[in-house]
Amino acid sequence: MLRKWKLIAPLALTAAGALASGITILMQKLPKEAAPVSDSTPAAKAANLKTGSYSFISGFKDAETVELSMDYDQEKFSFAIVEDEFLNYSSDSHVAIVYGEEFNLQLEYAGYYGGEDFAAHSAALKEKYQTRGEIACGALSGLWVLDGDNIAMHFPIPDDKHSYLLVTVQKTPDYDDEITTLPDYAPLKALLSTVRFARS
Repeated sequence: MLRKWKLIAPLALTAAGALASGITILMQKLPKEAAPVSDSTPAAKAANLKTGSYSFISGFKDAETVELSMDYDQEKFSFAIVEDEFLNYSSDSHVAIVYGEEFNLQLEYAGYYGGEDFAAHSAALKEKYQTRGEIACGALSGLWVLDGDNIAMHFPIPDDKHSYLLVTVQKTPDYDDEITTLPDYAPLKALLSTVRFARS
């Protein structure tokens, strides 16, 4: 009996080894399943991005339609064009509003006073507001001021002699820092960095 076992044991081990090798070769030949897409991959981030658009008329005799576009993560923000219930008073017929967890934005066009340009507009802001600073977000570069409980950001619109972009920023209860820190807050700057303009 012992002799038979000595013969069977090596055969069994050889068979087991062959089986393991066969499985390994088979697994190599099978097509690999695609790796699951996590929320942190670029493809997932791109899938969450949506573009909001806000159009307005700038100018008088030489009036043109200006369209502002902004990309935002629809899981973190919502974008709407509203004609009432503004976040902040506006004389415009419509504004764009972005709602977020830590801050809300109101984007609108505003006209220069007669003979004014952005340099003159900025100079007037600096005389009126003590709490202010420069701000640059992508293609936008302008001035922010503390206006009551809001941060008002003023940006020139490229190739526009009549209008500038006014962005009013309000913090929500989820933002646990001073409102004057918002102009340097990375998520806000990243959002505004996606703003671009087209004319027709």
